[in-house]
Amino acid sequence: MKEVLNNLVKKMNDKIANDQAYAKKLQSVTKSIDIIFDDKDSYYFKVENGHITEPQEGKIDADITVTVSSDVFNKILSKEVNAMDAYMKQQIKIKSSLMDKLLLSDLLKA
Repeated sequence: MKEVLNNLVKKMNDKIANDQAYAKKLQSVTKSIDIIFDDKDSYYFKVENGHITEPQEGKIDADITVTVSSDVFNKILSKEVNAMDAYMKQQIKIKSSLMDKLLLSDLLKA
């Protein structure tokens, strides 16, 4: 899953670099995101200073914690599954504030 996350982070950083409005929106955001796959593998990264850091293996006390199967996560990224539908069906669990959930949704659309 690390390769999938690396590709996602690269895609998000490319969007930040090429979309001035998006970059401005994230410029003052500082959030940490922890993603737990299949209740075993965990990776985290940070959104800070208009940049998303490289995913690191491990678990942290993050602002946003996502628990999801690797299969569902890949389907969300490939747009086979809508993230909101997966959330409503409890296929993806997100522990965060509402504003942080909206930020995460926006990042996954990159």
